[in-house]
Amino acid sequence: MIKLKYEELCEVLTGKLIKYNFQPDRAELCASIFATNNLYGVASHGTNRFVAFIKLINLGFIDPNAEPVKVNSFGALEQWDGKSGPGPLNALSVTDRAIDLAAENGLGCVALKNANHWMRAGAFGWHAAEKGFILIAFTNAFPMMPPWGSKEPAIGNNPLCIAVPRENGHIVLDMAMSRYSYGQLSTHKRANKELPFEAGYDNEGNLTKDPAVVYENRRVLPIGFWKGSGLSIVFDLIATVLSGGKASHELIESGHDTGMSQVFIAIDPGRFANSNYINNTVDEIIRSIKDSAPAKDSDEILYPGERALSRKEMYLKDGIPVEDLIWQRIIDL
Repeated sequence: MIKLKYEELCEVLTGKLIKYNFQPDRAELCASIFATNNLYGVASHGTNRFVAFIKLINLGFIDPNAEPVKVNSFGALEQWDGKSGPGPLNALSVTDRAIDLAAENGLGCVALKNANHWMRAGAFGWHAAEKGFILIAFTNAFPMMPPWGSKEPAIGNNPLCIAVPRENGHIVLDMAMSRYSYGQLSTHKRANKELPFEAGYDNEGNLTKDPAVVYENRRVLPIGFWKGSGLSIVFDLIATVLSGGKASHELIESGHDTGMSQVFIAIDPGRFANSNYINNTVDEIIRSIKDSAPAKDSDEILYPGERALSRKEMYLKDGIPVEDLIWQRIIDL
């Protein structure tokens, strides 16, 4: 494991993206999203996915310089076409558009079709929260999880992000509908480490903590069992219907995690109350949670996003850890 300064990581990734036909300003912005994912402790959706991202560019699934285009507008609701542009840049662009609509109307919703993998949903939640807006965003994805009662991967893990702004640290929930994302499975698989909780089923249908087995057979466990399966299905339905794009089952055609449908909903909480009331209310809720009695095996009760903030502070001081193998693959591009 090596440790890099944030600026150094951004610089190297920017240089690689320019070599793969990104315009310099877009390369710099895209690189910063990848690097920031690592900074918040989510390397599985940062440097660990960078080489695969470049591969999709080479295969023609990602157009480095395509920008999203508005297709339809219905007041605070808009449809956009991602034109197969880079997922992180498209997601950031339409997040800003949803925020603009919310600033005008109190609420803004942008549905995006022909999108690509946005990497870490939380990146756009943090972005919206920094601007003082609530964000609810979700996407469909390549079918890599069995619906409840099936052993065949027929639904996506369809990540969700919900962000709430707060002066003392934003609340940002970022989660897949599977108990562990495939990025986490891959990280543990390379390290030959067993997962702390069951990740899915082995080939005989028994629950297992072995990341390699679940990564290969794609029998990941939905969060909340049938509840996570149900959430995945309705996110796919809503994203597809609102965007006019592809559903999860249609993404199988390409064989890659590309061409998905996404929804970004921004809300201006300032329309309902002043900032002091909002911050005090959120602080009070968080305080009540953290004051609850901890379980015997729990060191601390954390709110969504709190661990990410701690990692950011630590990594800015000590350097961002990157796996040696991953870093060498990036350098070799």
